[in-house]
Amino acid sequence: MTDGDDELLARWRGGDVGAGNQLFLRYFTAVRRFFVNKVPAEEVEDLVQRTFTGCIEARERIREGGSVRSYLFGVAYRQLYKFLRDRAAAARRAEVDFSVSSVRDLGQTPTSMLAQRRRQEILLEALQRVSVDHQTILELCYWEELSGAELAEALDIPAATVRTRLFRGRQALEAAVREIAGAASGDELEHELRELGRPR
Repeated sequence: MTDGDDELLARWRGGDVGAGNQLFLRYFTAVRRFFVNKVPAEEVEDLVQRTFTGCIEARERIREGGSVRSYLFGVAYRQLYKFLRDRAAAARRAEVDFSVSSVRDLGQTPTSMLAQRRRQEILLEALQRVSVDHQTILELCYWEELSGAELAEALDIPAATVRTRLFRGRQALEAAVREIAGAASGDELEHELRELGRPR
């Protein structure tokens, strides 16, 4: 039987390094996938490493009864935003507003690593055109299947804001898909989002 996250976390806090390694192996692929469509390929591994290092340094802050997965994605989310802010500052761009700016606006290179078919390529491009806030919450919802409560915890926002941001994110994504390739129904879009997020 596989140990649960809570048990592994308790053992890790008690000094069991192997338990910490098991947690990281469990979430490595998901955390890597979180960064793949948002930053240049050469930056992905470094950001994954920073995320896990940040989790190691702050493991005592994972609250009792809280989700290890939510906490880990919260760290990844903060690492992503720090990276994008630093990148914008290095390029002498104005202060970044993640509720408005997209990954493409911030100068990131589009990737087709996950795209196997044309519809997936269109969806990836559309995801990169919506705001970073919308892209992040859509990917965590559809690809990592975080619940509303987990999204609220990971992104440090109220539950009502999660619902609003998801609704507006879907609208923005549909508009971006239409702009690129014409009309797409909401059902098709959500199906494609889920399929695109499945491990290859």
